[in-house]
Amino acid sequence: MLEIFLSEPVGATAAGMASIAPTPPALMDSYAAWLAEGNAAGMNYLHNHQPIRRDPSLLLDGAKSIVSIAFNYTPPENPENLRSKLADYSLGSDYHDVVKKRLREAVEALQSHTGGEYRICVDSAPIFERLWAERCGIGRRCDNGLISVPGCGTRVFLAEVLSTVEFPAEPALRNIDGRVEAITPRMLAEYECTHCGRCRRSCPGGALQSDGTVDARRCISYLTIEHRGEWDPTGSDVMRLPAGRDSLYGCDRCQHCCPLNAGAAATTVAEFLPRPEVARLTATDILALDQPSFSCLFKGSAIKRAKLDGLRRNALNARPSQSSHPSQSSQSSQCSQCSQCSQCSQSSQCSQSSQSSHNPNT
Repeated sequence: MLEIFLSEPVGATAAGMASIAPTPPALMDSYAAWLAEGNAAGMNYLHNHQPIRRDPSLLLDGAKSIVSIAFNYTPPENPENLRSKLADYSLGSDYHDVVKKRLREAVEALQSHTGGEYRICVDSAPIFERLWAERCGIGRRCDNGLISVPGCGTRVFLAEVLSTVEFPAEPALRNIDGRVEAITPRMLAEYECTHCGRCRRSCPGGALQSDGTVDARRCISYLTIEHRGEWDPTGSDVMRLPAGRDSLYGCDRCQHCCPLNAGAAATTVAEFLPRPEVARLTATDILALDQPSFSCLFKGSAIKRAKLDGLRRNALNARPSQSSHPSQSSQSSQCSQCSQCSQCSQSSQCSQSSQSSHNPNT
């Protein structure tokens, strides 16, 4: 049945199923300690819904199983050798919308075979998705806190489908040739963290902790995406570092240095491919945006999460020497919909303006 999720129309890279069960008490205790130490920074929503985090079956009456699904978002090799200052995951369309739409189609097909009730979760429920990715056998957790999936490493979006139906299913993946095959212990071992320490050494703010958790107060991804308003002294110290000034939205340094991501196949999901007008964005381009042009340019993009004020704050912090790429035309970072967008035509800001890394793998 898991082949439905791995079919070309749905586009998942890996899928596995496990019987639903309470979260281990040790994980709940460590999560409570992580919160108590202030590591969630301003993400107060992470304190909410503890009963559901403890017992995910509360998300769906009669739930018996959870399917964990991974979608590869690795961008293709860049022929122009452009290095975006935005996180890889944000260069295409918003994964929340894309993944949910594709999973709805899979669930409809699955329901026609099995009956029962289903609930799709794409960063939309308080569930420990990395725990379930491991329990469902599709990946292993790494020192950077992310799940590594055979064949594509850590650059994956995770989603879950809860079901009132439980059926036998071994974890499986869709390989580079498009064939579906079972995920074996040997495959998982090949993509298991080697504890080489590169991710911790690459983290500019020292946000990665020894247990694989993150201190958001020192994390560039948090500071450029989730944080609202001006940074406190700790955040300001991190953002004044060269790496902080070089980041407009998110940070992938702990992924780019990871040997498990070397040679990973590029995504086959068209919506995750980088939008040129987004990937080429500079601080100068962002500072030229007003609200209508921001909304138009980032329509259907995860970058809207930061809001215009947050993106402008990041751009103002960027190094003064940053300028547009030499090959960038005056039109290359305009909204691709400008000719049709009434907002832009009314404000004319898009035509005057010269493209996110929250960690998705929650």
